[in-house]
Amino acid sequence: MRKLLLTGLAPALLVLAGCGGGGSGSTITPGGGGSTSTTDNSTAISVNLGPDGNDADTPFITVTVCAPGSTTNCQTIDDVEVDTGSYGLRIISTVLSASLASALQPETSGANSVVECTQFEDGFSWGPIVHADVQIAGESASDVPVQVMGDSSYESEIPAACTSTGTEEDTIATFGANAIIGIGPFADDCGPYCAETAGNGWYYACPAGGTSTSDCTGIDEAESEQTTDPVTDFQTDNNGVIVELSSAAEGAASSSGTLIFGIGTEGNNAMTATTMLTADSSYGDITTDYTTTGGEQMVLPYSYLDTGSNAFYFADNGIPANTSCSSYEGYDSSDPSSWFCPTTELNLGATNIGQNGTESTVSFSIGNAYTVFYEYPDGSVFDDLGASSGSQPTDCSTGTTDFNCSFDFGFPFFLGRNVFVGFATTSNDEVPYFAY
Repeated sequence: MRKLLLTGLAPALLVLAGCGGGGSGSTITPGGGGSTSTTDNSTAISVNLGPDGNDADTPFITVTVCAPGSTTNCQTIDDVEVDTGSYGLRIISTVLSASLASALQPETSGANSVVECTQFEDGFSWGPIVHADVQIAGESASDVPVQVMGDSSYESEIPAACTSTGTEEDTIATFGANAIIGIGPFADDCGPYCAETAGNGWYYACPAGGTSTSDCTGIDEAESEQTTDPVTDFQTDNNGVIVELSSAAEGAASSSGTLIFGIGTEGNNAMTATTMLTADSSYGDITTDYTTTGGEQMVLPYSYLDTGSNAFYFADNGIPANTSCSSYEGYDSSDPSSWFCPTTELNLGATNIGQNGTESTVSFSIGNAYTVFYEYPDGSVFDDLGASSGSQPTDCSTGTTDFNCSFDFGFPFFLGRNVFVGFATTSNDEVPYFAY
């Protein structure tokens, strides 16, 4: 999930995509067609300015969270961001009622709480892991590991290894949502790496009320205890999701869509996509072949489709960004934002390639972010937002860790499309995939 906010054109926010666990299988079985189930397996998506009034191209749903086993100690939370680029449910601590917060069951390691440092490209979220029951529409999951972001009981003991990743993003104002639900192609957020490595940098054992940054100890965390996508724990309709977003006029104040649970399990979620791209079984990535505006061909092996990114994020040195945008109203030289600002709208294309060899050529446009933001000051939907991920990479061969060797097809890609996200599951030997 990567996001630039409108007010002050704040810095980008990126949950590291492709960190989830998953199987290493090689088959795709999206379901056997419609079933006789009458489960309400869909919920409305709303695209708006968000709870703090600063969001652009951000889809939200409503989620109900309950104390484990309770049907009365529950809270319905709106403005929960939908993110196909991360994994699991994370809730801003101040959003939770006192009654529910005190009843959520904390994970422990020995005598201490399990606390997670969720790592972003330019920052982090810090907070304990608790267990909760989660309901969305007619679907429910019990005893789901959930992160509570910004819990004050742990704020004085954040390890230096976590704070060194950037700015803490644990309030509604800095995060832009009340919560986020990661529905990427894996069930949990860190997979075998965090399960097998005590110094993974994500999971820690911490005493509540600690006062020193050395109070926490890095631990390994079993996949079943890591922050988990609740959809994968639904009793039915748990093998993937479909994101359906309506087209909208540039600068529209709001838009709508539908999030459907399951693929090929109900009458409303049949596999209708014409393009299916299998993704890497370890990282959930596809490959994108993109030729820059300067004519350089780049093969980008760590690309993905991400509703949580509110723009197309990619590297192209030929598209003006950063200080090249200084002549436009609203530009702030102290702000490190990376919006693209071409003089005229650019019509571009790229080819997406799955692990299965399937290729799909897609077209997209990149406009001047500063121009459209100030032309539509109350707008929340933009179909041509783009931002630079940095300088063009020089080497994207297998094994590179250069972040710029990715093409992030963010929210604008989803407008007017039905996009299927197939989950990787070890039990059925399925590989992750995207389809549209």
